[in-house]
Amino acid sequence: MIINIRLQVVKPPRNADPSFQQKLEYVRQIEQTKHVSAMLFIIFFLAVGLLLNTYSNFKVQDQLYIVNEQNNILKDDINLMKKEQKKLINKIPVKAYPEAGVGLQDYSWDELFTDESREKQYALESDLSSKLSPYFGLPTTLIVLDIPTQTLNIALSGDLTSEDNRKQIIENVKAFAKEAEGVSNLTQITFQLNIRDGDKQKQDYSCTFSRENGESQFSIVQEED
Repeated sequence: MIINIRLQVVKPPRNADPSFQQKLEYVRQIEQTKHVSAMLFIIFFLAVGLLLNTYSNFKVQDQLYIVNEQNNILKDDINLMKKEQKKLINKIPVKAYPEAGVGLQDYSWDELFTDESREKQYALESDLSSKLSPYFGLPTTLIVLDIPTQTLNIALSGDLTSEDNRKQIIENVKAFAKEAEGVSNLTQITFQLNIRDGDKQKQDYSCTFSRENGESQFSIVQEED
């Protein structure tokens, strides 16, 4: 290419032999042909490289599409399994509250109310939630202890498919309040049952148990059914 450019600027002398002029033109044509061939060769390889790159991109896109389709199928299968699992869980009847209770008096209530340790309080709330789950029947059982007001708050949420289960849960809550009478540190218990309605939660039942002191019995002072 460089030689071709240099030949283009070469000018024969005025008194140059005609045969020299012919030779110069001949050399120019040869170099021009080489230049064109070189350019075609470069264009050819660039085109091949572009085609290979395009083909590679299409292959990658096809693979990504296949992976995405497989992921979507897997997600659908998982969602279907979750729904079937939820149906099976909802068919299981809620257990009746045990006559011997769940061992409320085994917890160190006096120590908990004296130390006001958030770590110990969280441990009690978590352990009590696990113990009560079989008797409340819903996936989420949230228990929060409010030490200043001596109140134990219980909230349930999830899908409820059986009216028999609902009645059993309410009976179990009353049985729980009966057992809680042995815990002198508690003077109030609140209970809330939230049922899933599509993507939202709505309150289905709530009640509040209260007593004047740690020695008396709990009675329902508020109930919404």
